[in-house]
Amino acid sequence: MTTQLDIFQPRPSGKSDFNPPDNDADRLRAHLRYYGWRTRAQICEALGWSERQVRSIAESLGADIVRGQTGFKLTEQLTREDLGAAHQSADAYLSQGKRMIRYSIALRHRLHTLIGCG
Repeated sequence: MTTQLDIFQPRPSGKSDFNPPDNDADRLRAHLRYYGWRTRAQICEALGWSERQVRSIAESLGADIVRGQTGFKLTEQLTREDLGAAHQSADAYLSQGKRMIRYSIALRHRLHTLIGCG
């Protein structure tokens, strides 16, 4: 007989828990829908995932989830008060993307200098 782990912590308001979906992305989505803002550590503890799994699954959901310093939250559940954190996240990812592009261009230039091919 297999025992299913209780992966969702009870909500502080005393609301009853629910059955988690089968798909990891849907599990994360359901978890965030239920709790709102969650840190990576809270998600790891509640769902039994590693930080790498959380990051990978959250990335697979794209812009359906805000991923930033505040934590993770479903975009569809953002409030006016959340917009600052959401904009900060968007700005951080844009800045990171620009740094990655600069690195890629510099590396390609270096490789071309060393071996003369692109």
